[in-house]
Amino acid sequence: MSTLSKEAVQEFGALLLLDHLMRYELLQIEKVELEDIIDQLENGVAELKKGFFRSDEQEQELSYEKEELREAKKALSDVEQEMEENRHCRLNIALAETDDEGLESLLNFMESRGTLTVEEDNYYKATDKGHEVYQDLVKQLEAYVTHFEVYAYVDLEQGIFGDPETDLLEGDKWSDLRVAVAEHKGIDPYRVVFLAMLSAETFYENPDWKFDLSMGTLFQEMEQIALEQLHVDDLGYSESEGKVSGEEVIRDIIEQGSELAAKRKSREQEIKGRKQAEESPDEQVITTTYYW
Repeated sequence: MSTLSKEAVQEFGALLLLDHLMRYELLQIEKVELEDIIDQLENGVAELKKGFFRSDEQEQELSYEKEELREAKKALSDVEQEMEENRHCRLNIALAETDDEGLESLLNFMESRGTLTVEEDNYYKATDKGHEVYQDLVKQLEAYVTHFEVYAYVDLEQGIFGDPETDLLEGDKWSDLRVAVAEHKGIDPYRVVFLAMLSAETFYENPDWKFDLSMGTLFQEMEQIALEQLHVDDLGYSESEGKVSGEEVIRDIIEQGSELAAKRKSREQEIKGRKQAEESPDEQVITTTYYW
């Protein structure tokens, strides 16, 4: 595998920064929607309260509307509290010139690609295109979980897959085959590792992640993981009847893994009480790039 290109580092950095900013922005959108709902419910309650006499049906409707209003106000309070907790996800243009000065070139890059803009309050905000890019990123994360997480723990000797709900996923018997699977499918292994780390919020565990991002060193661990994991050629072995190629091994693993992933998804849907299985996200969306 070749090392990460500058273009890939820039794209992954832009996606990570967009994900960070959206943690506040999505709450902001939810707040506006809840405020609209509360206005409608308050108007409805006020209308139902008019007059001295109400039928049983009107009393029941009034009681229902009051309960809906109470729940909506509680939801708004929760969102406002969460917004306060995620206020650090906002980036002010003044901060970009001081504490987060190193991010200026990446922010300018995102502006040039039309995914970010600076609002009148001097905070960076995702544009409509930025929201589209973020939604595509969410789809990639969903596709990653559906098609790749199952290969994170594979016992090659026993030919079994680790189950996070029942197995102790420790020790040397488990092999991570996500990179090998990506190679075989023609999907950029770096993208799969990026999605895995983003899904697990590994990047944000580093308190200095923004500084490392500005220095261009944040993705060194990601690069190391992709290079050191097992690759397709590493899976080949010899037996009494001859050699078994890595390609044969990975094809068999993918066939078994796909069946297991489908069973796990079906089990999750049953637990959630869904009547019909939703269409699984297409893994090919993982091949999409957004900035080049």
